[in-house]
Amino acid sequence: MVDKITKIRAICFIDREIERVLKDLEGGSVTRDQAIGSLNTMFNISSGIEDTQHMQMICRIITYLRSTNIYVQVKKMYLNRYFHESESVLVDSKELENEMEMKMPRINRLEKIVR
Repeated sequence: MVDKITKIRAICFIDREIERVLKDLEGGSVTRDQAIGSLNTMFNISSGIEDTQHMQMICRIITYLRSTNIYVQVKKMYLNRYFHESESVLVDSKELENEMEMKMPRINRLEKIVR
């Protein structure tokens, strides 16, 4: 488990690094394989901090890069949230969490330790 401040800083780093990699890929200063390698490193970092949203987004970006040879608008697509999870899916998952909390009462930490 990672503390909150470290997780926030890591997420900021991941976002900046993804933008940099995509900008370099568009400009031609890195190849597709180098960009995928950098994104794989970002995936490992987001996995280490247990950030599933960034892990899914990075997988979508890598899949897109592997499926095409045209990288002209990749950064623009990223900034326009093309690879991000859709809002409807986020709403559905929040509703599901709320339903689960209604069905299962919360147990305090001390109760978990005693049991």
